[in-house]
Amino acid sequence: MDLDRRAADAWFRRRGLPMVIHRRRRGAGMLRRSTPGLVFLCLLDLLLAGLLKLLDVPQDVLDARMRESGLAYVLGVLALTFAVIVVPVIAGRLMAKLLRALSRTRVRLAVMAATIGFWVLVLPLGERLTGLVSWDNPLWVAVLTNLVALAVLMLLVRIGVGSILTWAARSAVAQVRAIGTLASRALPLLLLVVMFSFFTAELWQAVEGLAPGRLWLVVGFLVLIGAVFLASMLSDEMKELKSWTVEPGATVLRGTPFDDDTGPVQRRRALAKTERLNIALVLFFAQAVQIVAFGVLVFAFFIVFGVLILRPEVVTEFAGRQSAPGTLLGVPLPVSSALVNVSLFLAVFSGLYFAASTATDVRYRRSFFEPLLEDVKISLAARDIYLAHWADVRRAEVVTLEAEDIP
Repeated sequence: MDLDRRAADAWFRRRGLPMVIHRRRRGAGMLRRSTPGLVFLCLLDLLLAGLLKLLDVPQDVLDARMRESGLAYVLGVLALTFAVIVVPVIAGRLMAKLLRALSRTRVRLAVMAATIGFWVLVLPLGERLTGLVSWDNPLWVAVLTNLVALAVLMLLVRIGVGSILTWAARSAVAQVRAIGTLASRALPLLLLVVMFSFFTAELWQAVEGLAPGRLWLVVGFLVLIGAVFLASMLSDEMKELKSWTVEPGATVLRGTPFDDDTGPVQRRRALAKTERLNIALVLFFAQAVQIVAFGVLVFAFFIVFGVLILRPEVVTEFAGRQSAPGTLLGVPLPVSSALVNVSLFLAVFSGLYFAASTATDVRYRRSFFEPLLEDVKISLAARDIYLAHWADVRRAEVVTLEAEDIP
């Protein structure tokens, strides 16, 4: 099989498995692969500075805006927040496609050099000239910080973290598309478990009585428990790696760089520690994205449900005091803080319940976890073909050297 090495490397990176790539080729095209991430950082820095500038207003001004056009103001802030998250991702993907489409090396180098120049020099100066960032922060400090960030970005790309994070972002987009599956299969059963907690006055009083920092500490504690649970579950799954096989030439490999009709290829060697860690991280991030998407869905449900069913006086009775207007990560919301805090707590608890269900409930596992394992099986089958190709190349090199030594 004549394997296209560049296409094979790109295929593994798109699947978040850079450690499967042969060590000789892991650093190939590092500057080109770093440029989309740099575009992401440029737009994220610019949009985030603009959003923070918009929200940095005195409390009386904010209250006036909420009184005059509360819903419109909140929707505008939410739209900007969404843009801060989504626009940099889209721009990074477009830059990656542009660099792949450019056939001339000089043009590609010019685009990459312009992006680096914009990040290191133009962006820090532009933010100060437009007032997004104060001149109190010296320009040379910002330039030095961006240079360090560029070096760290290239290091992360070199060791494969960039590929894993990029894959995680694509997985998040896929989960947004599959939000209907989450809502129809996982949400109804969970609501039967947590709905009664929503109408428990003790829960409202306990959550509302927490300071913001303490509430986030509780949320972090629950997230940590979920992460430990996922790690332990994946540790058990990783022990079954030897049985995860898909014969090369199968339908699942059609249309990939590993489309091969030569028959099964034996496992070339056991998975290295870095490869096992890479696969574990992919599975961990994939499930984490599912859990976060499910938690956001639950949070939105309880916010809408609470607005529809709970009158302000009922919220006051549940919370035991008059509740202030709610905010989430600094973004004002047209609901009470008690409703936001209770919905946040129930959303995190629901995510923990969902994580446990994917491991213990057969239906959840079949719907949400086993498809992730199938993707890993496909990647392992491709890895066998990939290593077989490198073994053939190595043998060809040895034969060539032996032939050159013959007088």
